[in-house]
Amino acid sequence: MKKSTIAVFWILAIILTLSTSVYQRLTGPTNPKKTTISINNKEYKLSFPRSATSNNNKITLNIADSNVKAQLIYRKYPTNEDYSKIDFQNNGSSLFANLPIQPSAGKLEYYVIIDDEKLFETQPLIVRFKGEVPAGVLIPHIIFMFVSMLFAAYGLILAIANKKNVLRYVILTITTLIIGGFIFGPMVQKYAFGVYWSGFPFGYDLTDNKTLIALVALLINMLFLKKKIFRITSIIAFSVMITIFCIPHSLRGSELNHQSGKVETAR
Repeated sequence: MKKSTIAVFWILAIILTLSTSVYQRLTGPTNPKKTTISINNKEYKLSFPRSATSNNNKITLNIADSNVKAQLIYRKYPTNEDYSKIDFQNNGSSLFANLPIQPSAGKLEYYVIIDDEKLFETQPLIVRFKGEVPAGVLIPHIIFMFVSMLFAAYGLILAIANKKNVLRYVILTITTLIIGGFIFGPMVQKYAFGVYWSGFPFGYDLTDNKTLIALVALLINMLFLKKKIFRITSIIAFSVMITIFCIPHSLRGSELNHQSGKVETAR
């Protein structure tokens, strides 16, 4: 292939990979919930966390008005316990309240009252606690998963364009997926939620299961290596991987059962 063609293919692959990555993050259930509120004819943009750790459990409202009062209303999730209340404190530049720390995979549901306005009362926000994941585990996991997606996107473009080296990118995708999703992935899960794997056959965690499905699709594709339809099966395998990785991150993730004390899978 011409160098200009290779460059165009890589640019398209990078755009596809970045778009997929951003989409799954922004649509995930642990991404902060953003809203805008008007107080005394002034608008404030607020962000509410849906993921927390023992060292990062603060809700901050960027409201500098000292006359504004706010309350955090919360309870364990999923339970039918009565709600508890915490008053937000004012530090002069914002209001803040600390969410009660929960064990790994423990969840709280909460809403906020600002003056007389109730935010998210009918559909409380769900925040999940997790353990701290060392950078030496988390960063390689993210890098290898991103590179795996990039190889899949580039391989898909090569296969659609009926170019050579499709097999090379099938192998590269499988290799980086195994390293990122089946070596570093379980390590991240263990640090964050106390379990190595919560997908099939142990649970319904979609993050684990979509990684497994992607690998299975790619391995099945290798069965057609000597067949004339290998280009077509490669298009299907790469498409399966890219499509399922558009599923929001952390959907149906690990969840602490407050009664049994065991980490299960959210349904």
